[in-house]
Amino acid sequence: MPNVAQVLKEEITRLARKEVKSSTAKLRKDTVELKRRIADHGRRIASLERENKRLGKLVDAGRKASVKVSGDEVQKARITAKMIKSIRGKFKLSQADFAKLLGVAPLTIYQWEKKKGRLTFRGDSKAKIVAVRKLTVSEVKKRLGKK
Repeated sequence: MPNVAQVLKEEITRLARKEVKSSTAKLRKDTVELKRRIADHGRRIASLERENKRLGKLVDAGRKASVKVSGDEVQKARITAKMIKSIRGKFKLSQADFAKLLGVAPLTIYQWEKKKGRLTFRGDSKAKIVAVRKLTVSEVKKRLGKK
């Protein structure tokens, strides 16, 4: 005859395991879903990093192919709002495209065009404008990625 205490202990253990398993089933599913999401995010980050690296190389190549302007030439240049408008008109660019070409914000172009008299610049903006003046329409379109 089996020991009643032993049988009772085994039954309680079996029921407890069953209860724990049913209680942790939702947690287990959530864990698996989170692991999938983490793996997906990892793949997306790796893809974005590769794309960023590729675009960085393109930007560097574009900078290397830029028109060289002497410091003296930049200092002597007198750039006005009218000149900014005429350069933009020559290339038939919107303010946003012209801003992209110079590496400034579109609002900056708007402010330059509205200002009276001689313009003052920060950083290398003046040098970029002087360099852009020397470009051809096809070079500008190439730099902006337009056909």
